[in-house]
Amino acid sequence: MRLTVVLAHLSVLTGLCTCHHHFETFDAPSSTMDNIAHLVMSLQQEMGDIRKEVRNRMDTMKYELTCEIRNLKEALMKEREAMSGKVDSVSQGMEDFKKRLKRGLRGIGSQNENIANELRSQKAELYAVRNSVYDSREETLTKGNFIMKKVNDTNTTLVSHLDDLRVKLYKINHNLALISGEHQQLMEVVRRNNQQQPKTYNSEDYSDRVLPGCTYTPLDTQDFANVLNRTYMNDTFSGSLGGLDEEEKAWEPEDHQLFPTMPEDCKDDKKKYLEYPPMPRDCKDVFDLGFMEDGIYRIQPPSLSSREVYCDHHTAGGGWTVMVARRKLPRHISFNRTWHEYEVGFGDPSKEYWIGLKALHALTRGRPHQLRADMEDWEGNTAWAAYSFFSVSGEEDKFRLRISGYSGTAGDSLRHSHLQMFSTIDSDNDQENLSFVSGGSCARGRGGGGWWWGRCACTQPTGQYRRGRYQGPERGVTWWHWKDSNYSLKTLILKIRPLE
Repeated sequence: MRLTVVLAHLSVLTGLCTCHHHFETFDAPSSTMDNIAHLVMSLQQEMGDIRKEVRNRMDTMKYELTCEIRNLKEALMKEREAMSGKVDSVSQGMEDFKKRLKRGLRGIGSQNENIANELRSQKAELYAVRNSVYDSREETLTKGNFIMKKVNDTNTTLVSHLDDLRVKLYKINHNLALISGEHQQLMEVVRRNNQQQPKTYNSEDYSDRVLPGCTYTPLDTQDFANVLNRTYMNDTFSGSLGGLDEEEKAWEPEDHQLFPTMPEDCKDDKKKYLEYPPMPRDCKDVFDLGFMEDGIYRIQPPSLSSREVYCDHHTAGGGWTVMVARRKLPRHISFNRTWHEYEVGFGDPSKEYWIGLKALHALTRGRPHQLRADMEDWEGNTAWAAYSFFSVSGEEDKFRLRISGYSGTAGDSLRHSHLQMFSTIDSDNDQENLSFVSGGSCARGRGGGGWWWGRCACTQPTGQYRRGRYQGPERGVTWWHWKDSNYSLKTLILKIRPLE
C-alpha cells in the first residue's frame, strides 16, 4: 500500500517538474516552493521508512530461512545417521547370511559328494544287475528260440499231418457221396425189376447231416444184398441182361453177396453210424476244417443230397458260400429258367451258377445267416453291400426272402426284395401289376431271370449279361443304387455265411 502511495507521489512530482520545465519563465510563489520542498522531504522520509521496513522484513525472512535450513540439515543428519545404522545392520545381516550360506554350501558339497559316491556305487550295482539280466535274457532267448524251433517244427509236422488227414477225410466223404449216388441208381433198378415199394426210414429219427450209409439205404444193407442177389439170379433180371445161359446165370456161390454187409454197430443201432465225421454243411464248415483256398468244394445242406459249390475263403474272414455268380466269360449260361430249375439249381460253380432255392432254404433254416454282394464295373471300380440278416423260407411260402441290416458302399438295392416271394417266368409271385412289364410279370419283363422281385427293379443278379451301359429295357445284371438300371455289371457275386 505504501509503495503504491509513494509511486503516486513520484508521479505527481514528475508532473510538477514537467510543468516547471515548460513554464520556467513564470515565477512561482515562494510558498509553493516551500510546499514542494516539504513534500520532497516527507517523501524522502517515507522512502527511508520503507527501506527500513523492507530491510527488517528481509532480515526476518533471512533468519527464518536460516533456521529452516538448519532444521532441515539437522533432520537430514538424523536421517542419514538412521539410514547408516540400518545399512550397517543390513550389511551385518548380509555378512551373517554369507557365512551361513558358505557353511550350508560346504555342507551341501559334502552331501553331494556323499550322494555322488552313493549313486556311483548304485550305478555300478545296476550295471552288474543289468549285465546279469542281459546274460539271463540271452540265455532265455536262446533256450526259447530253441524250444520255439522245436515247437514250430512239431506244429508244422502236425499241421501237415492234419491237413493230410483233412484232405483224406474230405476225399472219403466225397467218395462216399458218389457211392451213395450209385447206390440210389442201383436201387432204382431193383425197384423197377421187383415192382415193390422200398423200405424207407423216417428222416425225423436221424440227423440231417448224414454220410452215405445205412440211413441212405432204403433197405437194410443185408436185405438189399439179398434182393439184389435174388434179382441177379431170377429170370426177370436175366431177361434184362439177355442172352445168358444157365451156367452164366448161376456162376455165383451161395454165400457170395454183391455188397458188404452192414457194420455191426449199424445193425445194433443205426444212429451209431452217424458218429462218423459228417460232410460239411456249407463253406463255413469247409473253412473250419482247414481248407482255406478259394475253389469248388462238395457240401451237403441239411436234408439234401451233396452238391458242389464255390467257396470264397479270402473275403471278410472267409467261409462264404456263393449262391449266385455272374462274371465275364467267353460264353455265358442263360438264367431264363423255370421254377423247377431255380429250385434245384443250375450252372457250373467255377463259372456262373445258381445254388438253388431248396439249398438256400436248407442252409438258412435254423441258423441265422448274413449276405454279402461284391461287384465290379467295366472301368475296374468295385463296391460291396452286406446284410446282417438273410433267410429264405420253404416251398410252401414260395421261398419268401427276409433280409435286413444293410452296410457297405454299393447302396441298399435289396430293400425292396424284403418279404417278397420268388418269381420265375412260369411262376409269377411278384404281386406287381405294372403296365410296362409283360403281363404284370417282372420275370418276363426283365428278361426271364428269376428273383425276389420288388417293384421290378433295383437289382437283378439273374439278368442278361451285357457290357456296361446299354439302351432299351432294363434287363442287364444290375445293382441300381450303384450304377442304375441301364448299366450291366462286369461281375456280381452274392454269397452267404452263417453268423458267428
